[in-house]
Amino acid sequence: MNQYKTLADALESEVLSEMAGTFFGARKALEDQTDDLMLMVDALRPLTAMVFSRVLFLRALLLGEEGETTLFAALGLPPQFQDVRVQSGVRLWRPEKLPFALLPSSRFVKALLLAYAEVAHACEVYMSGEYVDDPEHKGRKRMSPHYKMVESLCRAVNKRVAKLNDEMEPSSVLQYARNIGTQEQPGQGSITNLLGAESLDKGLMFSPVDFAGLGLWRAPSLPALRDCEAKLTTFAKAFYSAHKEEAQLALREF
Repeated sequence: MNQYKTLADALESEVLSEMAGTFFGARKALEDQTDDLMLMVDALRPLTAMVFSRVLFLRALLLGEEGETTLFAALGLPPQFQDVRVQSGVRLWRPEKLPFALLPSSRFVKALLLAYAEVAHACEVYMSGEYVDDPEHKGRKRMSPHYKMVESLCRAVNKRVAKLNDEMEPSSVLQYARNIGTQEQPGQGSITNLLGAESLDKGLMFSPVDFAGLGLWRAPSLPALRDCEAKLTTFAKAFYSAHKEEAQLALREF
C-alpha cells in the first residue's frame, strides 16, 4: 500500500509541478512579449526625426507652412504636417547637393521634387519599414522598426492578454490544484479562501496595452512622386513665379 501511495504522491507532485510551470511560464512569456513591444516603441519614437527633418527642408523651400499648405492643396490634400514643429534635436535635412539646372526656375522645380520625394519616402519607411544592414550579422539584412510593426505587436500582446485572462484565471488554477492535491495537506485553498476568487483574479489580471495611449505619431500616406510629378511640377513653376526672389534666396541657403 505504501508503494502505491508513494507512486500517487510522485504523480501528484509531477502534475502540480507541470501546472505551475505552465501557469507561470505563460505569464512570463506574456511579460517578455510586452517588454519586446515596449523596446520596439522606444526604437520607433526617434525615427519621427527622419520624417520631420525632411518636412522642414520642404517647408523651407516653400517659405513656411503656408507654402507647404498650398502644395498639398494642389495635390487635392489637406495640410499633412500641421503637428510638425521644430523640435529639440531635430535638424533640417539637407541634400548633399541640389539637382543641377541651368535656370534658377528649373533648379527650384527639381529641388522641390526632390524634397517631396524625400518626405514621401521617409513617411513610407516610418510606417512600413525597410530592409537595412544587420549590425549583428554581417552581410545580412533586417527590417527596420516601423509603426505597423508596433501596431501588429500590440494586437498580438492584447490577444494573448485576453486569452490568458480568460483561460488561466489564478483562482481556477489554484482550485484545480487543490482538487487533485492530497486531502491530508493542511491549508489547501487558503489563498483563495482568504482573498476570494474574484479578488484574486482581478489582482493578478493582465491589462491590455492601450495603443492610442502610447502616443505614437502616425505619418500620413502620401502619393508617390511618380503619381503626382506633373501636378507638383506645375505647382513648383507657379510658386517660383509668384515668389521669385524669396525662392532664389531659399535655394542659396542649400
